[in-house]
Amino acid sequence: MSEVRKLNDTETLWPVLPDAVEEATRRLLAKACERDLSLATAESCTGGMLASLLTDVQGVAHAFDRGFVTYSEVAKIEMLEVPAEMIAEKGAVSREVAIAMAEGALRRSDANIALAVTGFADSGDEPGLVHFACARAGRKTAHREEHFGAIGRGATRVQCMRVAVEMMTEML
Repeated sequence: MSEVRKLNDTETLWPVLPDAVEEATRRLLAKACERDLSLATAESCTGGMLASLLTDVQGVAHAFDRGFVTYSEVAKIEMLEVPAEMIAEKGAVSREVAIAMAEGALRRSDANIALAVTGFADSGDEPGLVHFACARAGRKTAHREEHFGAIGRGATRVQCMRVAVEMMTEML
């Protein structure tokens, strides 16, 4: 028996992605296209899942410019110009590093809006602690801290998609 879905825009992630997140993603991408804005991502704990989501919606995925998967501290430093001293002092999972990641992705891309995510998906100092930052030229970079709890790696990543899409939408 085949599974029936009312939505299927996010073909790759649809088995795990809540319909509300899929609908919000389509709206985000459509609005970005209407306004001729492009998006970039800087991901750590989500490992490129957000970039995958933003490129999976046919017809509006061209609003996505590029994604940086910066799982290691070295990648954050080299690809996004996050200061090594900041990581050493504040930790890779921190407000400061998330903001530096978003602003670095904005500088290192052609995007108008960049979203960064860094956190402890399933282990670390506090499982489920995730920091998000969203940057747009000419605006104050937004930060959001979430405490998803010890819900597991996959569930944390799915929740990250919801928050990331909300933050980018707010920055339009």
